[in-house]
Parts: sequence; C-alpha cells; structure tokens
Amino acid sequence: MPLALKMSSLLFVALIVLTIPALVGVYVYRDARRRGMSAPLWTLVAVLAPALVGFIIYLLVRKGYSDLECPRCGAPVTEQYVVCPQCGAKLRPACPSCTAPVEPDWKVCPRCAAPLEGVQMDAAPPRRRQDRTLNKILIAVIAVPVLLILFSVVGFVVFQTGAPGTVSLQELTFDEYDRQQPSKVVRGAVRRWVDEWEGQGDWAYALRYDLPGEYDYENKTYFLIYVPAGGGQSNKSIGTSSSLFGSTLSLDLERTGNSGYLFSVLYTGEKAPKLDITLGGKSIRCAVQTVNYNPTTFLIYPDYSQTPREKVEFLPERVTVSKLERTGKGSSKYVGSVGVTDENTLYQLMAAIDGGERQDWGSPIYEAMSGLDISGGFEIRVEYKVREEYIMHEDMAILQVFRQDGACWLIDERIRHGDNFRLMDQGFYELLEGLFREDLP
Repeated sequence: MPLALKMSSLLFVALIVLTIPALVGVYVYRDARRRGMSAPLWTLVAVLAPALVGFIIYLLVRKGYSDLECPRCGAPVTEQYVVCPQCGAKLRPACPSCTAPVEPDWKVCPRCAAPLEGVQMDAAPPRRRQDRTLNKILIAVIAVPVLLILFSVVGFVVFQTGAPGTVSLQELTFDEYDRQQPSKVVRGAVRRWVDEWEGQGDWAYALRYDLPGEYDYENKTYFLIYVPAGGGQSNKSIGTSSSLFGSTLSLDLERTGNSGYLFSVLYTGEKAPKLDITLGGKSIRCAVQTVNYNPTTFLIYPDYSQTPREKVEFLPERVTVSKLERTGKGSSKYVGSVGVTDENTLYQLMAAIDGGERQDWGSPIYEAMSGLDISGGFEIRVEYKVREEYIMHEDMAILQVFRQDGACWLIDERIRHGDNFRLMDQGFYELLEGLFREDLP
C-alpha cells in the first residue's frame, strides 16, 4: 500500500475514533453547567473513562433541572411561573384573589378557596425543551463502530486486491514460438492444444501457469493466449486494472481473421488476474486452462542444483567468469576472463551456484556488510541469452564471489530482495580457479 494512502487511512480512522469522546465531552460540559454540577470534573470523567463508562455514570447521577421554556422568547421557566420573567408572556392562569397559579379545569383556588368561575384561562403554557444533543450522541455511539467495521471490510478487500501488476507481451507466429520455446515437451503440448481450438468462433483460449514468488508482490502468472480470429495485429493494446473484485488483464485486439499467432504474456503482481479479451471492439469469452508447466516463451530459471542433468530443458547460453586481483582495499583489476559455453561445464557451474547455502537475514554476514571488502575473487556473468549489442540486459545476471575470514561467499544478484548472500563450499572456489588452468571448449 502506498505511504500516502496508509497515512490517509490512519487519519480517517483516528478522526472517527475521536469523534465520540469529543461529542461526549462537549455535551457533558454544557449539561453539567446547566444543572449546577462541576462541569470540568464530570467532563474529564466522561471522556477519560474507557468504554463510555464515565458517560453512563453521569447520565445516571446527574441532577434534575427545569427543562421548561417560554413559548414566546425561549427563556428558561419553572412550573410555578405565572408569567415569563424575560418577556412577560402569560404562562399559566392565576387566582384573581391570591395570584397563585391554577389549572384551567379547577373550580376553586386550592390556596385561598376563592371561586374561579369567570377567570380568563387564555395563558400559553410553557413548552418542554427537547434534548436533541443526547439523541445525536447516542446515534453516533452506534454509527461510529459500524463505520469502522465497514471501513475495515472495504479496506481489507481493496488492499488485498492491491495495485495492478506489471505485464509483458509478445506476439509470435507458430514458427517463432517453436524457435523460442526451449522445451520440446511443451512445444508438443501447445501444438495439440492449438489444434483442438483452431477454426473455432469468437472465443479466446488461454493456458495459465502460476509461479509463486518468495514474497507476495513477486508472484508471476504466465498466459499463452490463442485468439483464432485475432492474430497478426498491427494495433494491439494490453493493460491492467484493479478493483474490489480483483485484478484484470485486458487485451484489446483488432479482428484480423488470422489464426496463425500466439500471445505470450507475463503478469507480475500479488494475485493472478482475470482475462478480459476484446476483439474488434467486442468483449469475447475466454476459456482458461491452468497447467503445471510454463507454456510461454518467457524463461523461468530452474534451480539447477535440484534438477538432474538429463532433465534440464535449457541452460544459459554463456557464462563468463572473470578473475579479479586485489589492488587495494575495496579495489580490483581484471586479470583474465573465460567464456563457458560447453553444456556440461555450464551445468556444473550453475548447479554449484544454486547449491550454495542461502543466507537469511539472521546471518552475521549482513551485520558485517558495512565492513566487507569484496575486492579480488571472481565476477560471474550469467547470460541466459547472449545479446552482444547490450552491455547489460534482462537475461543477464552478475554474481560476485569473494573470500571473507576464510569462507567463500557469493552475492547472487538474481535474487532481488537483498538477502542474496550464499555461503559456498571450498570446492566452488577451486572450480572457478580451475577454469583458468584448463583448456575448456
């Protein structure tokens, strides 16, 4: 979640949580003053006591007071007032003999026994003041927790969905796909899948492979999409979006009538998206089949230390090992390089690298990073695809090998999370040294 969004959410929750104490405090202070009670003391009790206990106690023990008011000017009055002391409005009929307040249906005055027949009973009685503030506070006490629950539910759904991921797209002819797909088994499975749907109507078909990352934000989803009437695009667009219902990957295609193409898609995000395919401006249905292999042409680098040589489907095209000579603290110079293309040697190197003991964040090596001197040793450039025109590209990784306190360490930059140190055995250092003593193919 972005930092600004987090701060906004926290401020919103804090505002809601503080609303009830603020309303309670203002109400208790005003009400206590009106009743002749200690307003500051009861305000502190009502606000600071947890779970509104202080407010409940105040409502139970507060003193009574006259809640009558003059119907003309609104000044506070009591039941004994005959006229309003502020504006003189007649509030109750009075005995003509003793001026005591009387009721309209009385026949004689209860104080002086004077007859009341003929006495004018045209007074406007006091009206009772409505305590609307208390009703509002009680509504807030109920509404605020409900709002917090709704906010939490909506926030959970939204933030679980997360931001839309990133996407890469390749459009390939069948021949291009066969050349770029390193696995013969996968090529055969994809060809049979295409033959099953070739020539069908306005549908899209997709093979999906999920590859969980070490951390949620690195999960990858691979799609191989076949649209029988939408190949050979001159104007295609792809994008991602996010909503309460998850992420969506949208592919917008023109209707070409060409069925000789495949779309290879790599999506990186928290959760696998649903596919939305548009053909000629019309959304079409897409049949998605989940498989246990990567059907796309985007490479997934295997753990060679866990893969027997005979089951390895592809290796890096080249590994270049450069020997470094320490020239001073923190500085080195190149003294030689060896490019390895022999498949057996490539496998031996990659299996040794992947077999290095991965160090988690509790390892002392990370605490000592500020004082590490990685000069000397070796630099290893792993090129899964050789692209001579680029010094660095996405299919290349640079690994650093050095010695520290008698141990051999490798910094594996294929691991993007920082905890990328591997503890290598002594035989690995000797393997690298041997590359410079042997005449390798």
